[in-house]
Amino acid sequence: MNHQVPLALLMLLLCGAAVVEAYTNTTLHSGSQDHNTTQLATLKRNKRVAIFDGPGVSKFVFGVAHPAKLPDKEQSFWWFYIMQWIYTPTPIPIYWWSFWNTSTFVSTAREWRMDLQTTLRDEARSWVYDIIETSLENLDSNKKGATCLLRAICEVSQLPFEEHHVFGELLNAILVPKLDNVSEKYLHARDAGRAGADCSRNYVSCSRDLWHWIQKMTTTSF
Repeated sequence: MNHQVPLALLMLLLCGAAVVEAYTNTTLHSGSQDHNTTQLATLKRNKRVAIFDGPGVSKFVFGVAHPAKLPDKEQSFWWFYIMQWIYTPTPIPIYWWSFWNTSTFVSTAREWRMDLQTTLRDEARSWVYDIIETSLENLDSNKKGATCLLRAICEVSQLPFEEHHVFGELLNAILVPKLDNVSEKYLHARDAGRAGADCSRNYVSCSRDLWHWIQKMTTTSF
């Protein structure tokens, strides 16, 4: 009986130690999982993307090569023709949905149209000016009809006809170039009139009699 009591106490101590060790391992494992979860949540971040907004170029290269005949078959000689096109793309990205953005493309098309109209010469207006100059020179003995046309452009650019009837609108449209696509002398006369210059002094070589006749015709007609 005396030998059974220490054995029972030893078994009880071993069971208690096993329970304490199991509890300790469970607590440490749970704490480790919580720490790892917290660490993963802290280190997690969204994928970063770098957008390059610097000056770049697109280059297209086209080349043609053909061999030249040589007596020596162990050597070769080639001719190369290379053409290169370099295009600087816009730094602003163009997305596919921008093709349905009418304001963007309408404004771009309007700018292209204005540039094209400025580049192309207004042959119709130049032809009309040539006819007017020839007619005025036939009426003037000094052959200064071209100067009178420039004075008329200057005067009308400074003080246009009142647009109460179609003839006044036609004269304003003919004598005042809207775009810079005619000869420089007509553009200078227009700019001088808009700047408030004295047209009679700038174009003093215009015949006074011819100018009075032009004024009389415009006053009588309009």
